[in-house]
Amino acid sequence: MPRPCANEAAADLLLIADRRDPVATLIAAEARRHDRRLVVMEHEDAGRMFTIVGEADATRVEPDLPMLLRPTSPPIPNRDAGARFLSGESHAALWAAAALARSPVLNRPTLQGFEAGWCYSAAITERRARAAMAPELYARDEADAGPPDDRSWAVEDVRGRARRWVRPDTGDAPYRARPVIEDEAYERVVVVNRQAWRSTLAALDGFDLEGRSIAIAGELGLGFAVVTWGLDPRLAQARLARIDPYPRVDQLLPVWQEAAPALIEALAC
Repeated sequence: MPRPCANEAAADLLLIADRRDPVATLIAAEARRHDRRLVVMEHEDAGRMFTIVGEADATRVEPDLPMLLRPTSPPIPNRDAGARFLSGESHAALWAAAALARSPVLNRPTLQGFEAGWCYSAAITERRARAAMAPELYARDEADAGPPDDRSWAVEDVRGRARRWVRPDTGDAPYRARPVIEDEAYERVVVVNRQAWRSTLAALDGFDLEGRSIAIAGELGLGFAVVTWGLDPRLAQARLARIDPYPRVDQLLPVWQEAAPALIEALAC
């Protein structure tokens, strides 16, 4: 059993997540199997529990616990200005505590944000990951525009809904769009630090998707992520299609038996 990392007797592992998050349920069950004392807290509550102490030669976080960060809960509508301010302060305290804690943190925030080097722009994420960059088109206004060439493009609107874009009318703006490889197949790779597992048993000799996924996640500072690859059957090539810093249940289940123990081990001191 891993030793407790902190001066907090009630827990030795902190999961920052919406309590309705199904991945949190999976992780909590795995933690119990490993006799870990896990506490699930929502982001605002977690931000209020930390104290950050500046000392002459270091900064100390109390309590200093291993943490796994999941996406923030949906904002509460119609909050007054005071409540919104306090919420922002709590999230800022959580960001600082997770960035400065000496215990393991997945995924540890950086100066680039809560999701380390990942961001909503796939082109920027690819640049930070030192991966080949695919074209990306971004429109801010409502003006209609056609695709820049005769390829099929995938367009994602402000609500995160993706669809294939072949008609001149783009729909709602702002939006982002990227070209689609026709007849593309996809392979997901779950990464936990220096380990990775493909989601299928398809024969993909020579692609080394696991090694490439570990390298990309490492460049982005992500210790727990899903990297999706697009496989071009005509050219026998794989290109980076998507990076998810907050894996979903359906992405994890095919490899959960292998990934779950690795995830708990990654959060051990």
